[in-house]
Amino acid sequence: MPEFAAPALGNKHNVVSVDVDVPAKANGVIYALGGFSGGLALYVKDGVLSYEYNLFEIQRTHIKDQNKLPVGKTKIEVETQYVERKPAGPLKVVLKVNGREVASGRVPVSAPLGFTANDALDFGVDLGSPVSIEYYDQAPFRFNGRILGAQVKYLGDDAKLNGKEERQIEGPIPVAD
Repeated sequence: MPEFAAPALGNKHNVVSVDVDVPAKANGVIYALGGFSGGLALYVKDGVLSYEYNLFEIQRTHIKDQNKLPVGKTKIEVETQYVERKPAGPLKVVLKVNGREVASGRVPVSAPLGFTANDALDFGVDLGSPVSIEYYDQAPFRFNGRILGAQVKYLGDDAKLNGKEERQIEGPIPVAD
């Protein structure tokens, strides 16, 4: 999905929930928005859940679990919210696995609008240029498990658009072959 049509994951208060079937020796991208010049990615490397916020190659924020993901059906959530609500304001990112917080971190400066005009939001693979240097040599770094479904939900003030509820995206996510 082109970034300009995709949910704004890098600068709105949101929760991305992804139901996955995690294999032993899990590896690959759960989702990625943007590309090497700027974006964000949730991925698994050697069984460990990781998140990277790439601010235009100027600053890369890595948030990583200390443990491996459990094998089998697992719910992964990523909550992003402003620490200070202003253009390019800092963000707090929390990673949860099966409802339990496993890692969190602070993105010091956020992308005020978007990351790129020529890349996309992908689930299960990073088809454009790779967001993260952690899997650059393995791109497109296809997830070797199964993504069963995903939901993006805006929260707080970002859940309202002109006084109405913002459209939420949920359901089975088509994963590129």
